[in-house]
Amino acid sequence: MATVRTYVFVHLPGGPVPAGLLTMTDEPRNQYATFAYGRRYLARSDRIPVDPVALPLHEPGVDRVFQTEEGFAVFGGIRDAAPDGWGQYLMYKAMGDRLPNDIDLILASGDYRVGALAFGPTAERPQRITPWGDGDAPGEHFTLDELAESAERAQHVDKLDENLRRLLTAGSSLGGARPKAATEINGQPWIAKFQARNDSFPECRVELATMRLAKDCGIDVPALDFKRVLERDIYLIERFDRVSHGNWLERRAFASGLTMLGAHESEVSRYSYADLAGALRQHGTEVRRDLRELFRRMVFNILVTNDDDHLRNHGFLYDGKGWRLSPLYDVVPKPQIGLERRLVLGVGPQGRDATIANALAGAAGFDLNPDEAKSIAEEIRAIVAAGWEKHFSGAKVSPADRARFSTCFRLAITDN
Repeated sequence: MATVRTYVFVHLPGGPVPAGLLTMTDEPRNQYATFAYGRRYLARSDRIPVDPVALPLHEPGVDRVFQTEEGFAVFGGIRDAAPDGWGQYLMYKAMGDRLPNDIDLILASGDYRVGALAFGPTAERPQRITPWGDGDAPGEHFTLDELAESAERAQHVDKLDENLRRLLTAGSSLGGARPKAATEINGQPWIAKFQARNDSFPECRVELATMRLAKDCGIDVPALDFKRVLERDIYLIERFDRVSHGNWLERRAFASGLTMLGAHESEVSRYSYADLAGALRQHGTEVRRDLRELFRRMVFNILVTNDDDHLRNHGFLYDGKGWRLSPLYDVVPKPQIGLERRLVLGVGPQGRDATIANALAGAAGFDLNPDEAKSIAEEIRAIVAAGWEKHFSGAKVSPADRARFSTCFRLAITDN
């Protein structure tokens, strides 16, 4: 049995503060974790929950030890701070002889991890602990040229060499499946996404075009950019969990939809947009505004055929009092052959069927009356129908690829 203890820190305006002690246990047939808040942390007026659902704040005079529910190796809010997809891929290449487990992912993820959490073996300060034993990879700031070249090379080797391990600092901390790394533009943190060697279409350009289209539809979208470096596409999105204040960098607490619903990744198809709406009602500070925003995103995903709308691709940010929807991210249409469309999350009374009729039938769950919901859906449909090709052309998606992707917008176009 392997048991690892680490302090969990929360970055507050004065710097990282120890919030509590996390114990992770890895048994052959059972993985679980426990967590206890520190009394000093609970007594702070600016305290933030490490996990708003599984680890709620409580009175400082009460000693309470939380334990994960059966089937959960770690609490959702803490798991959000660990990488998946690309970050796990990099760690696997660095470790060589075994797969990283949840403990490795949490302790070895670097300073660029999403949200405001950090970890360390003592309560003095956060410290990265890596299973390959060399601590922080050297260097923390890389040019886009270096990042693009390293991300491509990492996809073609069996084991990361010393130079490629530098990419771990910038890339292994981040979630999502695609090659990516943290970078800066004019002092503000951004995320750079790169081409993958097995891409069957220009994903960077397609995501750029789709996110620009979402902004036209009145959806909250971060600043975007695109670069062509060393003949490689790089899609750039400004980090919404980092805000530069000149002499200090604010780290905003983040929770995925998975965490806000206390859901297990193996069961995401059981959940719906209405469940996310329920989380906003329970934890939100701008409930009416965010419910309308969530409805817009659901309708947009239907009309652009984004069937990767799982709970990790919905985020929440702490605003000092409660939780708000984060800006939009990770929206990429998928070309379709058949006519039927389904999303990962439930849409309305007809379950996951991706139709506007299904969305409108469930509009009451977003505090919208039928006329309001119909007006929003028609507005988005018209914008998507009129603007998708303009944005794809503006992102220099080839005519052949635009023809392939036209199937993604069939529902918006045929209703025209």
